[in-house]
Amino acid sequence: MSIQKDVEIHVDYEDQASINKFARNNSKLNELKDELELKRKELTNIQDSLEALEELSILCDIKSAPILVGETFLIESADDIQQSLNTRKEKIELDIENIQKRYQTIQGLLSDLKVKLYGKFGKSINLENDDE
Repeated sequence: MSIQKDVEIHVDYEDQASINKFARNNSKLNELKDELELKRKELTNIQDSLEALEELSILCDIKSAPILVGETFLIESADDIQQSLNTRKEKIELDIENIQKRYQTIQGLLSDLKVKLYGKFGKSINLENDDE
């Protein structure tokens, strides 16, 4: 049986600033995870809509279809709807790419801060998320 002693570790201003920086960036990383998940769901919905519109166009040879804008359905030509969905899809794909770049940048920063803080504080500090 080993007895662990509480060791008092001095936390100076620079250390506290690093801890705060880690916390802010970790919070931002979690926000980006949520945003990325929402964008991926939106992209999936748009892809599903494009497939449904294509099937509907092939099966029924339609010229126009209803599109939901807010809480209202508008009747638009199938080509306009498809063009609008493709434009939206491209924007979301670009958004996802930008979010992933920011995510990777923040992950790198957090990794550097973890090395620094664990190096100084060891097991006295916990920088891991509960879901990891």
